[in-house]
Amino acid sequence: MMADSKKDKNEKKDVNIGSKVSLNGLVTAVFDNMVHVQIGAKIVTVHMKDLYSGLNQTLLKN
Repeated sequence: MMADSKKDKNEKKDVNIGSKVSLNGLVTAVFDNMVHVQIGAKIVTVHMKDLYSGLNQTLLKN
């Protein structure tokens, strides 16, 4: 039984170029049209327009 549950956790999922992924992060700063998001120990800078499709529109109006 134990081996079966371990196998399920390590099951590979296909990720290809063009695949959509979702990441959770903490917004650490917003400058004009740039957003700085902390994901783990890394801070990633993203254009607001690139986030638009994934964000609730009410967040963008603030």
